Amino acid sequence: MISIVMPTYDRASTLGRAIDSVQRQTHADWELIIVDDGSTDETQAVLEAADDPRVRIVRHEANRGVTAGLNTGLDLVRGDWFTFLGSDDEMTPDALEAMLDCARSTGANAITCNCVDSVTGKMSGVGLESEGRVSAKAASRARGEYWGMTETRLLGDLRFDERLPGYEDAVWLRIHAAARRYYLHRALRIYHTEGSDRITGKDRKKPLREKVRIYRLLGEDREYLRLMRLNDPRGYLETIVRVWAARMLHLVLADANATESA
Repeated sequence: MISIVMPTYDRASTLGRAIDSVQRQTHADWELIIVDDGSTDETQAVLEAADDPRVRIVRHEANRGVTAGLNTGLDLVRGDWFTFLGSDDEMTPDALEAMLDCARSTGANAITCNCVDSVTGKMSGVGLESEGRVSAKAASRARGEYWGMTETRLLGDLRFDERLPGYEDAVWLRIHAAARRYYLHRALRIYHTEGSDRITGKDRKKPLREKVRIYRLLGEDREYLRLMRLNDPRGYLETIVRVWAARMLHLVLADANATESA
């Protein structure tokens, strides 16, 4: 069985489309775990219309953010494999079957595939160009929007740090290090980029104090930094510079607050 985790918040207009793409899968042994993260729109009506025993719904009483939604879904996974699907995106009808067939034929326990951008019609992932085995270094350096599925046993008790929304790399780097990953050079997910609520950058428009907080926390995760240094030296250098800058700025901001208080 393949478990699909789908956090959603106020996306009643696209949620039905995402659910339908799962229900149209040629591989029928799946469970869809939808985490309603405190929606205030018509999401409830859309979920009530999803009349399928394979669809499991859990609700957060208040909005806690997408990272919390992912973790809640992961805690409920029962499948041998798991994947995530945005509540505004779609799978192609043969997506799960194609990835599972690839895993069976190659012995891989993690499958990466590409996505097609709904606006440009082009593949959204950059860096993996030819089908085949993927090293941890290659997986770490790939950019853009990819997709895939992972054997659940590789996840174990790993969960995303809810203090760092949008920074899931700390978990994925650990999975990359243990995975036998295969890249299937097909676009099996439709990545909808036409919405007005897309997140286009981790740090874009974040207040300075929030950036300082985030990079100080990243600097405390030594295993994450070790794996990044090993597999993505350029990304490591960029991150470590920001970590040190955040530590310096934290001291400056703390001194400024002390002066204001005095």
